[in-house]
Formats: sequence, C-alpha cells, structure tokens
Amino acid sequence: GLFPSVVMAQLILESGWGKGKTVTGANNYFGIKADSSWKGEKKLFNTPNDAIKQNYFRVYPSVQDSITDHNRFLTVNPRYPKAGVFSSTTPEEQIKAIAKAGYAEDKDYYTKVMSVINKYNLKALDGMQGYKAIGQVKSHPFVTALIVAGIVFSGYFLITAKR
Repeated sequence: GLFPSVVMAQLILESGWGKGKTVTGANNYFGIKADSSWKGEKKLFNTPNDAIKQNYFRVYPSVQDSITDHNRFLTVNPRYPKAGVFSSTTPEEQIKAIAKAGYAEDKDYYTKVMSVINKYNLKALDGMQGYKAIGQVKSHPFVTALIVAGIVFSGYFLITAKR
C-alpha cells in the first residue's frame, strides 16, 4: 500500500543520503524514534530541530531491517491508516496523509519529500518492476544502490514468504 516513490524519497530525506547520524550510528534510514512500544535496541541522538532536543532512535542490524520496520511502523500505528495513507491513490496524497498523521515535526515535510520525488523522477518507480525502474530514475549513485538493494530484498522477501 505504499508508493515506492514515497518510501524512497522518505529514505533519502530522513537518512541524509545515507550519511545521517541515525544511519551511521543505528542503521535507521527513516528516523524512527524508539517510543515506549519499541522493545529492541535504541540509541540516544541530539535532535536540535525537534521539540525535544535529544531522542532515542530505533537501532537496526541492517538497512533491510530498517525498511521492513518502516513499513510495519506505518501499518500498525492506527494514525496512519486513519489519515488515509493506504487509501491514497497518488504519491502526493500519500505523503500528505503521512505528514498529516504526524510522521515528522517539520511543517515543510510534504514539500521536502515531494521535492525529492520530483527532482529524481522517483515516480518512475511506481507501478514498475525490477531493473526497468533503474533506467527511468535520474542518475544518482545512492538512489541506484538503494533501488538495487530494494529489488534484491523484495525478491528475497517474496521467495521466503512463499515457503
């Protein structure tokens, strides 16, 4: 129920192109905080742009675990389906719903995510499969690496899910 363009743009923005402190220190590519429901490992980071200046973030063993938990996080938190995240028919509607549900404190979150989607032509990922999508996205090494990783991970997930 998530548009690949939205997920990719969130990952790019939240991870600082894979160089952000939550990525390098916790494999957390989506900036998901460790609230009281989180039972896994967590790590404290400074968050100067947030209302609370230090927050605990979820720690993941790998980028795949971060992507999987991002999807689960949006699915199991009732505020996201209630805001219309999974009934959205366009990436624009979906990111508006994600922002409306309170994913980020940044009041310009929608605009920033849409800017990444548009700048790197990430809508090419929506409705496309496999390596065809790579040729449709404007060239950037980080985006290409993430697409390839996502395709490999998706294939692995589908294969193991059928067993």
